[in-house]
Parts: sequence; structure tokens; C-alpha cells
Amino acid sequence: MKFFFGRSEETINTQTTSGDALKISDFTDPGSTPGNVGICLSGGGSRAMCAGMGQLRGLEHLQLNGKSLLSQTRAMSTVSGGSWIGQTFSYQDQAAVQDYLNEYVADLGKLVPTSTDYHSHAETLDYLPDGNPGNNINTKLFSPVGLAVSAFVLKSIFKVPKDMLWQMLIGYHILKPYGLYDPTAEQAPDSMFSFDQQSLQNDVLNLNPDLDEETVHLVARKPFPICNQAMFLVDPGMHFETLAPVQSTPFITGVVGTPTGNDANGKPAGGGGVTSFAFNSETTDIENNGTIEAEQERQWSLTDSVGTSSAFFAETLQNQFAEWEDDIDEFYDKVEEIYEEFVDWLKKLVESKSKPASYVLKKLLDGLQEASSEDKQQRRQKIKDLFSTIGLGREKLKASFAELSVEGLVPQYNYWPVSDPKPVANFQPTHFADGGNVENTGMGGLLAYEDIDRVITFNNTSDAMTSADLGVFDVNGNEIPDTQVYIGSNIPPLFGYQPYDNLKGYRLYKGDNDPASPEFAHSQIFPSSGFADLLQGLWKNSGNKAIPGSNQNAPIYRQTLDLQTNDWYGISGGRQIDVLWVYNNRVRDWYDQLNSDVQTLLGDFDDPESFNNFPNYKTINTNLNAQEINLLSSLTAWIIAGDDTQQTFLDMYSN
Repeated sequence: MKFFFGRSEETINTQTTSGDALKISDFTDPGSTPGNVGICLSGGGSRAMCAGMGQLRGLEHLQLNGKSLLSQTRAMSTVSGGSWIGQTFSYQDQAAVQDYLNEYVADLGKLVPTSTDYHSHAETLDYLPDGNPGNNINTKLFSPVGLAVSAFVLKSIFKVPKDMLWQMLIGYHILKPYGLYDPTAEQAPDSMFSFDQQSLQNDVLNLNPDLDEETVHLVARKPFPICNQAMFLVDPGMHFETLAPVQSTPFITGVVGTPTGNDANGKPAGGGGVTSFAFNSETTDIENNGTIEAEQERQWSLTDSVGTSSAFFAETLQNQFAEWEDDIDEFYDKVEEIYEEFVDWLKKLVESKSKPASYVLKKLLDGLQEASSEDKQQRRQKIKDLFSTIGLGREKLKASFAELSVEGLVPQYNYWPVSDPKPVANFQPTHFADGGNVENTGMGGLLAYEDIDRVITFNNTSDAMTSADLGVFDVNGNEIPDTQVYIGSNIPPLFGYQPYDNLKGYRLYKGDNDPASPEFAHSQIFPSSGFADLLQGLWKNSGNKAIPGSNQNAPIYRQTLDLQTNDWYGISGGRQIDVLWVYNNRVRDWYDQLNSDVQTLLGDFDDPESFNNFPNYKTINTNLNAQEINLLSSLTAWIIAGDDTQQTFLDMYSN
């Protein structure tokens, strides 16, 4: 497998690793990591971000050998909303860890709905500390409507390309509060990332001294971060589009496996990665000594990596634009609904002194501020007139929304396979997608590293675990007893099973010529026989086997599984992996320890729709309030650090 190092717009040199399997230790000395534990934070938007915040908090709270479990974790693999929390935690150094993750409250009875005498900020559910990522989503501007309005402004005023709109929104909301998004005057990201000063010097600057003045973000703390995306493949033999898993780390970005299918230029994808700053480049020549020349408009940034990892929401915005195309008046209504947050955001854009858009932007901001004292109806009319004044009248709006609704906000980047880096005439960019579109747990990306021996996988899904009418069917078509359990679509493909079907139960991909969710058909990394055991174990440990529907205990289960070879992910099989599965679900033991005021806030424990489906908030609910954020993170932290479960997690870190 080859990794490439070099400089933007000039040369890229090659370095060959020994063997085909990756190791964290190939790149850096991970230090003391008893158990060689890797953790996975699944996708799921703001729900996954907040659940992940609690999970990192719980691991930070638990101590072993005088250090937190989190600091002794070897690697962290993240997807989509899990990347919002995990990748920012890894690279940011502006907020103290206790503010970023919030403090762990062991006595759940001390949690209160709002500020109350004799209760700390950490115990107050409607309070978020400065530096806490919850502040970045606790706003109407991070709602689907607010994000769509912001995307429209970026495109229409700043002329941001459609394929970069979503990534820049993530830059603004998730990364910029920690100094991790450094926009140019045109709002494009203007930075790169690496591991530490030594790797930056060796892998980048020694070869590229002209990059010495560039802004670089370095990893601030353990564990080793892996951010997962997906890339569309062209496969003439398939009747649907397939996706290749892509991973981005402080050292490399690329398709480290060898999936079936070609990139946009007709070349087989996979086989390795390039030094991360040099991703999104185009090869122009290969010299006799093997040196590769390449061109690149700008360095690959955290905005690109984290934004693409969560690109699922680009489709949501596409649907919103379609609605506004049909009803322009609804657009004016929505701008009025988010008026205050929208004005604050425009102020920040004006303060950034974006020259290409400064006049139009200031004109829009000044007009909106003049309307601040008017009633809603007058303000709505003012908004309508303002957009018309800056050249965005009804017909122009309709045409813009039509363009965005048809073509969407799908990310695209230059990609070339390391196995065949020869230049291509008429080079075309390749489309990319949310990492969850191909594998939403992050397990595939993590287990590409063979020095990971144990995995804690946090499945922060929107699907509650419930009883089902049908169960798991084996290769002979026989239903396995005691497997009538419904879980979301994240886990079954890891065992070669299709997600649950109301008429078929859980059926294998193997032998099915027309499977459901074919995009997950290449995700199997564990024996199919282990899936029934997992369902039985989760159901039993949650208390549901003894009392169906009780959800008495935390849904966690530890398995030892034989790892299978998976060429799509670059996974070498033939070894055993200990996996601790943690499933996002209600837990009565946690609820019973809350005081009556907080229980009233949550509502009836047995009503799955109470408190906005807590803790299984819908993925589309991107803006959560402080109480929703704090309750979800409290639950997920307690599942790790609570008295009844903490030993299970401590045992994962034993030698």
C-alpha cells in the first residue's frame, strides 16, 4: 500500500509501507493503551453529537492507572454527527475539556430543569458552559430551515459552489467556534491539518517549504482520530450506485481498501491514501524516479473532512429548496421566523470583511436591522423588499431554488487512486457522500488498523430497541429462536444481514439478488452467526427478556468475534476482536434516579414519543435546546460511569 507525501501544486513523493495492513503505530507512538481499545461514535446528526459528548464525558470521568479511560484509548472512529463531536474534540484546544464535554454528575437526583439555588451549572439542564459544542446547535440557525437560508445566502451573495455549501455550513457552526475553520474572503476554507509538529515537518514542510506560512490544525489530544466519508463509484455491472468507504486522518486521506468500481475518471478506486493536505488534487506527471507531480487549488481541510462526513443533510436542504421553489412566500416567512439569529450571523459575515460581497451583504444587514422594531407582518414585507432590492426578486429566487433543488449540494472533490496515479485527460471530480451512507458505525474504518484489539461501539441511533414480530433467519431460511428484536439499520450489515423488514425479519445479503439497502451489502466484518447472539444479549441485558418493554437496564453487551477479511475497508481478518456494543435507548434505572421535576419534564417513560422521542431524537432535528442536549448527554455518560456498568467499561482497558 502506498502513501503519498508532497506539496500542493508541485510534487508528491511516494512512501511504501511494509505489508498491506494498517497500524496506528505505523504513524505515531500511541503511548500506553491497555487493551488497545478503539471507540466508534456513530452517525445521527445532532442526536449523535450530543450522545457522543456524554460518551466522551463518561470515558473521561472513569479513571484507571491514574488516568482517564479516554486518554488511554488508542483510536476514535467517527461518522457524520459523531464526527462533529469527535473530530472537534481531537483538534480543538481553545475550550477546557471540562467545559467542552461538561462535567459528569454522578448524583442524578441533583439535575434540575432550570437555574436553581444550591445547584451547580453542570446540574442545570438549561445551561451550557462556554466552549460546549451544544451552544453551536442550540439555535434556530442550525435548524433545517436556518441552514437552508444560510446556504442560499452563501451561494447567491458569495457565489460559493453548490458542492461546498454544506461543508462551509459545518465550518461555520461546528468548527469555527474553536478556530478550526479559517475562511478566505470568498468563505472557502483556508487551512490544513496534521498530527503534531514533527509529523507536519517530516510529512509536509520538509518537502514543501512554501507551505510554512499556512494555517495548520494539529491534534490536541488522544485518541487517534479517524473521520469516515464515502465516495460514489461507477460500476457498469450494478443497477444502483455503490459507495466506497473513505477515511481521513491526521496523516492520510483516501480509500484504503480495494472496493469494486471506478472513480469518475474510470479508474479502479482504492489502495491507499495521500497525505491529508494533498487530497483533492489532480496528478499532472510522473517522473522517472517515481515522483508524482500534482496540482491543487487549496489544501484539504477539516471543513472538507468533517463536512463531507455529515453530508446526509445536504439532501434535506435540497428538499427545502424544492418547497420554496413552489412557494416563494414560505421563504419570506421562514426568514422572518429566524430573524434574530439570521441578523447575528450576517453581522459576523460583515465583520469578516468579505470584500467580494461586502456591499450587498451590508445592504441586506442594514435593512434587516432597521426592521428590528417592526411587527412580524411589517418585518416580513421588509424582508421581501430587501431581497428584491439586492437583485433577488421572486423570479430570481425561484430560479435559484430550482437550481438547488435539482442539482443539490452533493460534495465533489478531485480523486485519483494511489494504485494508478497516471494523469488523466479531461480529468473529472468525483462525488462524495455522508460516511453513514456506506457504514454508519465507524467500525469499518477503525478495524482497518490491525493493532486495535477491542472496540467500544456507540450506536447513537434514532431507532429504539423494541420487540419484533420476526427474528433472524439463518442461511437455511430457519428463524433463530429469541431473536424477535428490532434494532436500527446500523448493526445488521456488519454481520451480513439486511436491515429489519416487517415481512421478512432479518435476512442475509448472501444469496439475495434483490436485497434491501444494497449500499450496505459490502459491510460484513463479523460472522453471521454472531448477530443472533448480539440481539439476544442486548435484549437480556436491557431487562427486556425478563419483562418485555421494561428497558430497565443499559443496553450493552460484550462479544468476542472473529474478524473477517473485508477488501472494501482494507480489513485483514483472521483474528479475534472483543466488541462492547452500546445501544441508544431509554433506561428506566437512569430515569428512576431523577428528581420528580426532571421526570415531569421528560414525561411518561413508557410513551416512546414523550420529550421528542427521547433519547431517540429524529436525525432531521438538527437544532436541539439545552435541556434536550444535557439530558441526552447525561444518560449516555451515566451508562458508562454509573455504578452498575462502569466495571464493564473498565474491563475493556485491562491488559
